[in-house]
Amino acid sequence: MDDLMRRFNWFPLLAAFGFFPGNALIAADSSPGARNPSGGMPSLITDRDLPSDERAVSLDENATSRTAQREDRWDTQLLSRPAQQSHFFAGTEFTFMQIQAATGGRINLSFDDSDTVGTDLSFTDGRGLNDVGYAPRVWLGYQFGEKWGVAGRFWTLSDSTAGPPALTPGTTDLPNFSTDTMTDRMEASAIDIEAIRRFSPGKWKVDGLVGARYVGYSTEAVLRSFGVFTTGNFVNMSLSNGCSFNGTGVTYGLNGRRQLGDSRWHVFLSGRGSNIDGRSDSFGRAVGSVSVSGNAPLLGAATVTRNNAESSLQIGEFQTGLECNVALRCVPANAFFRTAFEYQYWNIKGPPTGGAGFGGTSGDLTTNSFASAGLGDLKLYGLAIGTGLTW
Repeated sequence: MDDLMRRFNWFPLLAAFGFFPGNALIAADSSPGARNPSGGMPSLITDRDLPSDERAVSLDENATSRTAQREDRWDTQLLSRPAQQSHFFAGTEFTFMQIQAATGGRINLSFDDSDTVGTDLSFTDGRGLNDVGYAPRVWLGYQFGEKWGVAGRFWTLSDSTAGPPALTPGTTDLPNFSTDTMTDRMEASAIDIEAIRRFSPGKWKVDGLVGARYVGYSTEAVLRSFGVFTTGNFVNMSLSNGCSFNGTGVTYGLNGRRQLGDSRWHVFLSGRGSNIDGRSDSFGRAVGSVSVSGNAPLLGAATVTRNNAESSLQIGEFQTGLECNVALRCVPANAFFRTAFEYQYWNIKGPPTGGAGFGGTSGDLTTNSFASAGLGDLKLYGLAIGTGLTW
């Protein structure tokens, strides 16, 4: 039995099961020269057996190793794997935005009954939608090692509002019985495919990106006035304007983030620009009728459009916020959660369009209307909340 104990090297096995500290050095050579002079088991050498200067170096190396492990623990893209290993990443965001979608034109409508003092009703509206809405964004990508990656993104936004049209400044709504409604609608979407190049300047992690983008955008405003306006006078009017754009082009940007101390939180900044070439449509339309008892009705319809015109769109985007990274235990993946302020500006450039309208007097009621057309812009700002995985 003693011979078996001498011949078998037990110390590596005991160390593997944690019976000795990780910084212990085991002389595991099975040659006779590696044994103790007494012929016993291989000797166990710890930091206490080292000279003071060597022990200081050993402790310093261990401290450095533990610090490096803590710094790498909460890496955003892949917390539990080496930074150079390839992996997938995916995420989704919900953006809650203040929407300012301009039509590029304006709508005017007024009614004046000669039996009353002053203009009875005058609207100036049709400039576009101003509302709070939300939009989802999703992305999926693959990181090819430490430096290069590829990703695809999709974002879409749609909103509509309906309510009383805005009165012309300086006018007062006199008593009448018509039903007046202003309806605004807008839609916007973007699809990206982009290449990513990663850099690590100092304590920052920076992703440079460039790729292709498809964009669709449309906005429309409709003003309707219907019913008995004053006794014996009936109106039925519809005026509208709007524009749309579709095109493809290049998108480019930078994303940067930096860890906050030794925590799992990061601050991040991102900026993106897009130059899109495409085609635009714009229109102004006025349709309606005015009937006055004992008089011939006033009828009219006019439309001005410019379709399939060569146009361009420039987009600027900015985000800044905080991101938390967590290594999941239930599955071999890592999760992130983020919240940010986001701002976007879309500007369409193209040829002008003009406008359409009609007016006249029937009996004691005078009507004037006009819907001008143009190419509008889009402003968005608000809160973005997102989450995702790397695996």
